[in-house]
Amino acid sequence: MFQVCRLGVLMALLAMFAPASLRGEDAPKSDDAAVHTTVGDSGDAHPKGEAAHKEGGHDEKIPPILSLDVGSAVFNIAIFLGVMAILSIFVWPVILGGLQAREDKIASDLREAQDASNKAQAMLAEYQGRLNEASTQVQSMLAEARRDAEANGQRIVDEAKGEAKRQSERAIADIETAKKVALAELAGQTSSMAMGVAKQVVGRELKADDHADLIRQALDSLPSKN
Repeated sequence: MFQVCRLGVLMALLAMFAPASLRGEDAPKSDDAAVHTTVGDSGDAHPKGEAAHKEGGHDEKIPPILSLDVGSAVFNIAIFLGVMAILSIFVWPVILGGLQAREDKIASDLREAQDASNKAQAMLAEYQGRLNEASTQVQSMLAEARRDAEANGQRIVDEAKGEAKRQSERAIADIETAKKVALAELAGQTSSMAMGVAKQVVGRELKADDHADLIRQALDSLPSKN
């Protein structure tokens, strides 16, 4: 818009000063025509015409741009105002409308870009939250599985220890039972052998009490294997 105003001002200035300069250039031509007319009417007037031409030429050497015609200036100002009015009515509204539409479009694009950026930030924050939640759940599941594995391992160890202890106890009980059975069988065999030997030595049968005493003595004389 400023360029249009500048162009209008330049056009007005050119219109104001151009006619005056043109008239300044046309003035010597009019004087020359008058001199030639005088020469045509009388041959004696030629020197006077030349002198007048020289004097007139000397007087008309004022720069044309310094001469000012008020009527032309007013006319040019009127033309300038008319051009400005036409521009303000038909041109500038279109230019301003285009600039305003462009500004609105840029503002709309900026708002849309800001909204898209905000949505992207919100989605990123949501995805980051979900990722953190999933990571927390995975860590919790791993910790629980580790605890379960440790608990199961300890339980298996405890069960193995208990089973080994029970088997050891059963083995000890079986050994004690076998020992008792062996001792009982040994006692019976020893009693029979003792009774036979005693019968042969003493020559008589032993009573039950004597038999029991001999068994106890035989058992006491055996070495202990506990």
